[in-house]
Amino acid sequence: MKKIYLLRTTSENTCIFIQNYPKGEQSIQGRAMDQRWKPFGDDYQPIRLELVRSDSGKKNYQFDFSGFLGPFLVFSESALTALADILEPRGQLLPVITESKRKKFFGYYPTNPLSGCFDKEKSVYEEWPNGLIIRKLFLIAENITDDYLFSIEEDIGFIFVTDKFKQRVEDANLLGFDFSTEIAIS
Repeated sequence: MKKIYLLRTTSENTCIFIQNYPKGEQSIQGRAMDQRWKPFGDDYQPIRLELVRSDSGKKNYQFDFSGFLGPFLVFSESALTALADILEPRGQLLPVITESKRKKFFGYYPTNPLSGCFDKEKSVYEEWPNGLIIRKLFLIAENITDDYLFSIEEDIGFIFVTDKFKQRVEDANLLGFDFSTEIAIS
């Protein structure tokens, strides 16, 4: 049985990006959730990202992934090269603006939600007008039809990856990923 992980970023030894946006404007995180896994339209404008120090106090661009603004993700050009065959068919690449002079970064928004994967019987959740707040998540293994990266229709914030995705990241020595949250599957 394959393992499923919540796609997260680490800030322990690597930096992360936050969005620098004008007062009164909605954050990219909120805008991404409002999209409900549908691609951004032609009115998308590149967002300005600000570098935040790692937990260990470092401030540099020596990382390949920042998921702090999830479900809007940020990948380095190296990560895109290593994972292009996985990312491009499953989402939308979007331009972002950083202060990095040497390293290029790109926004990424998944657009491939799966249906029938959320186990309502075993999961603990609350229903709200805009969707579910999931406290404890179980996924139905037989309904997970993607071998690498996916989201589920019932949640507008979680992005999941499989052990195959994790292996590709590790094989490419990409930095900034956190695979410590394994998801229960039934």
